[in-house]
Amino acid sequence: MRRRLLLGLAGGLMLLTLLAGAYQYFSLRRLLARADHERLRARAELLLSRISLDPLPTLPLPDQASEQMRVVLRFPGRAPWEVFRSPGFPTDSAASPTHPLQLVHVQRPAAVPGPGANEALPTGQLLLWLARPAAPLAAELRQVRTVLLLGLLGSAGLAALLAAWLGGAALHPLRRISAQAQRIRDAASIEPLPVPATGDEVQTLAETLNAVLGRLREQAEVQANFLAAAAHELRTPLATLQLSLDVTGTDPTVPAVTREALAGHGAELRRLSRLVEDFLLVSRLRTPEALPLYRAAVELDELVLAIVDRALPAFRAAGRQLHLHIDEQAADYRLSTDADKLTTILLNLLDNARKHARLHTSVQVQVARTADYVGVSVHNELLAPLGDNLTRLTAPYFQADVLQDGAGLGLWISSRLAQLLGAELHFTEAAGQLRVELRFPVAVHGA
Repeated sequence: MRRRLLLGLAGGLMLLTLLAGAYQYFSLRRLLARADHERLRARAELLLSRISLDPLPTLPLPDQASEQMRVVLRFPGRAPWEVFRSPGFPTDSAASPTHPLQLVHVQRPAAVPGPGANEALPTGQLLLWLARPAAPLAAELRQVRTVLLLGLLGSAGLAALLAAWLGGAALHPLRRISAQAQRIRDAASIEPLPVPATGDEVQTLAETLNAVLGRLREQAEVQANFLAAAAHELRTPLATLQLSLDVTGTDPTVPAVTREALAGHGAELRRLSRLVEDFLLVSRLRTPEALPLYRAAVELDELVLAIVDRALPAFRAAGRQLHLHIDEQAADYRLSTDADKLTTILLNLLDNARKHARLHTSVQVQVARTADYVGVSVHNELLAPLGDNLTRLTAPYFQADVLQDGAGLGLWISSRLAQLLGAELHFTEAAGQLRVELRFPVAVHGA
């Protein structure tokens, strides 16, 4: 749109400039030709006035360079008498389109040459033609064309700059709307778009989009409230069912087949409980003020070690290995953060690696510290390349493998919690491996 607007404005301004330049050129050409013709006529009349017929025709010769003259006497009943003709003067006494001369014709009454002819009663006509080359006028016109062409080029440059400025000014409200829309895409809440007071279609567009965003915000709030209420109401019944299944499963009087079925039901019930907890956390993350932080000093290496020990049985059951590497050269790994929320992030990252790592491969967890940040990285071999899906991993409800368990909320929750904790979550894919790195800037989180 910006390109089309610039081309339209620049083309319109350049066309107007071209038309104005052409009009100026043709007007100047007419003025210069008329002025040159008047100068030549005045010169011819001056020469005609200096011709004397007493007692014989006496003519003033042209004294200006390249001038040519012809003088003829005409009397009734007599053949024209050519008194004088300059060498090279046109034979037809008229300028042709191919003849490079300017020609004027003047005349005055005259008597037959002889004594007292200048005061005698005129009986005929004295005619004078004066010609000179058209090259000086052509040179002046070339100079005018050159000046106008330079002016046209300058005007074209100014037109392009003016078109760029006008296009930028016209699109500035749209750029503000676009920037706010991009912030809405990455933000947890929906904020209204800026409405420019232009009184045109852009203002109408912004107001219409704000109305649409308002409806989306209301629907999102209704959805979040429903998720929060449903998750809250389901927690107690699910916990009661889980406890009943656990108690019944440990009763020695229950047959082995029944205990095996109850174990399967317990696994599904735990999966359902995790989904309910995720939905509850999603509703809270959409309103960050409802999820307060409880910062305290945390030893990151010790916390990661405890989480890896907690996740190790699930990795072994899934046929994957889990290896932990801690850089012992670092002085310490102390952070000031919320341990519970950090635990949720790391468990989600490990759970994602366990689900999507290639079978019988190892998932590497590394804790490191640099001068700028303290971080935890998790990398694993992928079942299939992610490609363009790499940038969608933190989108809500996105699943790279739809056959895996879960609702596609783990990495989205992790990214939101990392943002809430002031950390950075990076995803990179190289050589068939996915590397996820959680970084805490030392200047902010050092304890």
